[in-house]
Amino acid sequence: MRRTVVVKLGGRALVYVPVVAEMARKARVCVVHGGGAQISAIARERGVEPQFVGGRRVTDEAMLACVREGLGAVSAELCAALEAVGVPTVALADGAADVRRVAELGLVGEPVSARTDAILTALDAGRVPVVAPLGLDAAGTLLNVNADDSAAAIASALGADELVFLSDVPGVLDERGAVLAEISASRPPASASGGMLPKLEACTAALLGGVARVRIGVAGTVVTR
Repeated sequence: MRRTVVVKLGGRALVYVPVVAEMARKARVCVVHGGGAQISAIARERGVEPQFVGGRRVTDEAMLACVREGLGAVSAELCAALEAVGVPTVALADGAADVRRVAELGLVGEPVSARTDAILTALDAGRVPVVAPLGLDAAGTLLNVNADDSAAAIASALGADELVFLSDVPGVLDERGAVLAEISASRPPASASGGMLPKLEACTAALLGGVARVRIGVAGTVVTR
């Protein structure tokens, strides 16, 4: 069987469509995407100021509506762009993970496990599942999930050979702005801050979950335990 790779896309996700397409020619690829900039823009248009704690978005009912709209737009754009270069896709949303609620962040959940049936069906059909990071708690409430956390949970549940994080940052940077070739997630450099912190937490979760290799950037930083 071909290798399985989970790719988390953040930032200007469409920039990485050629990279994902090339990966999909060599491996079974599952894409998990964020939509931070789009969600924040929609929120501000509606008079809702985004708030973050530890790099994670505080989410109430109004923000959750913005999250769903922003993620839906990104998903549609990604699927269209991948299909345009010959990569068949399936958009998946509204409950890709079973989650526990993080009360201090509002309508936010952290993955307990990933729901992989639809993902595996897509992969077995030769399609790239494009997953929006939303989850359902035990009461069936839809919650916002950090995309890095969702990607780690999905990669672990699939037994992925590799988890790759692609965003506007080429890798983990040192104090001079140079990309570090390798770091330990348990001993992150002092230069790591903001959104990089939950990303490194997700790296740790994926490695502990059995994912063979984790890296940040196309040819960026390899993350070890």
